[in-house]
Amino acid sequence: MEYEYLELTVPESYEGRKLVSFLKSELKFSQKKISSVKFDPGGLRLNGRETNAGQQLTAGDKLSVRLWDSANRSENILPSAIPLKILYEDEYYIAVNKPAGMVCHPSKGHILDSLANGLRGHFDRTCPRARVHLIGRLDKDTSGVVLAAKNSVAADILIQEKIRKVYLAAASGVFEKTEGTIRIPIRERRDPETGILKTERDPSGKYAETFYEVLLQKEEFALLRVCPETGRMHQIRFHMAETGHPLLGDPLYGKLSRFIGRTALHAGELTFIHPFSGEQLKLTAELPEDMEILKKEVVER
Repeated sequence: MEYEYLELTVPESYEGRKLVSFLKSELKFSQKKISSVKFDPGGLRLNGRETNAGQQLTAGDKLSVRLWDSANRSENILPSAIPLKILYEDEYYIAVNKPAGMVCHPSKGHILDSLANGLRGHFDRTCPRARVHLIGRLDKDTSGVVLAAKNSVAADILIQEKIRKVYLAAASGVFEKTEGTIRIPIRERRDPETGILKTERDPSGKYAETFYEVLLQKEEFALLRVCPETGRMHQIRFHMAETGHPLLGDPLYGKLSRFIGRTALHAGELTFIHPFSGEQLKLTAELPEDMEILKKEVVER
C-alpha cells in the first residue's frame, strides 16, 4: 500500500537541531502525536530514509511525514448510512451541518447514530483509509458546523490553529447592553448523584471568554450573535445563564421554552486558515427549521 506524505524542506534555522524540535515548532505536533508517528514504521523519513525524532537535522534536508495512519491502525467507530449535509470536503478535511438531536461521538445509547458513525460510513464509501478526527464538537441539542480531519497529522496541525466560530442564539430576558464580553473562569464537574457533567464557575478554573451582540430584542427574549474566544464545554450556555440570560429551551442551565423544543443555539459560521493550501475558508450552515421559526417569531412580534 502506498502512503502519502507531507513533504518539507528543513530551513537554515534548524541546522544542527533535532527533528523533534522541528515537529513541535513548525508542525505544532503534540508530544502524543510525536510518539505516535515515530513508532509508526515509515512514519518519518529524512532524505528518503526512515528516521526517528531524535535525528539531527541539516539545512536543506527533505523531511517526509506520513499523513495517513498505517494499515495496522484502526478506529473503534462503526459505520452508519446516516445522511450528511456536507458543507465542504477535500483530501484533508470535511465539514458538515449537524442537526440538533445528534451526538458527535458514539456513547452509551448512541453506538450507531452519532456524527462520527455517519462520517465513518461516508469515508467507507469514498475514502476507506480516512479516519474520523473531530476538530471540536457541538452538544447534542446544538446544530451547525462541525469540522473533522481525515488523518491524524491534518488534525494535529489544525487543532493548534485559531478557528473562529460564530453562533446564533436566543437568550431570555431583556439585555441592558447591546453587546458585551463575558469572562468567567469555569471547570467541569460531574454530579455525584445524577452523573450529569456540568460546567460551573471556578476562580481557579480554565479561562473562558464569550462575546455577544444583541441582534433583535423582544419582550421575553433576544436574538444574539455569539462568538466564543475559547472553546470550553457548555461555555456559551453557562456564560449566558450566569449573566441572567439563559438560552431558551436549555434544560441544564435554564428551563424549557414554549418558543423552541431544544436549546436555542446554532453554530452558523466557522472560519479558519487551511494549513496545507493557506486559503482562508469561511463555512456557513443554514438555520434549521426550528431556529428559522424562532427568528421569524422575533422579527414579527
